[in-house]
Amino acid sequence: MIRALPIAAAAAVLAGCASPVVTRIDSASPVAVAAPASFALAPVPDDLAPEHVQARDMVVAGLRQRGWRDAEAADYLLAVALADRPATANLKAGDDAGRAVAVLAPAATRDNNKGCARRDHRLGITLTERTSGVIAYSGSAAEFHCKAALSESLPHLVSAALDGMGRPSGSRQQERDGPR
Repeated sequence: MIRALPIAAAAAVLAGCASPVVTRIDSASPVAVAAPASFALAPVPDDLAPEHVQARDMVVAGLRQRGWRDAEAADYLLAVALADRPATANLKAGDDAGRAVAVLAPAATRDNNKGCARRDHRLGITLTERTSGVIAYSGSAAEFHCKAALSESLPHLVSAALDGMGRPSGSRQQERDGPR
């Protein structure tokens, strides 16, 4: 019995690492996106982190694979946002009085995560109509991770956020195997 206790404890610890990675996906298409179309990159600071440059390049490659083309006088302006934050942080939007009115990125809970969660990797994509300024598509994908680096989850985040373009607006979750 005493010998079985360390084995059971080790199995319980490893179970958190063996659980699937849950990708949380949100997408919204308030107006019809004329795809494939053309896009131009939104202006960004010169001192972008290497991970952000990699994310932007992967999103551009993903759009090109879907038949989109980049052009100076494009139909849409593409913005890419990337975050790697503590999983315990609950990001909220507030009103002018400082009251929280909406949760932008929830903290890890048993409802939105399976296994250990130390970091939240999040990618956001926005396509804005250049002529009207209307957001035509907004998509985000996020995953909680224990040990995986942002670079390991980035391909999955890009794919999930872009796949939302062909789906109805809303939130969904998908599971995959991979490092947590």
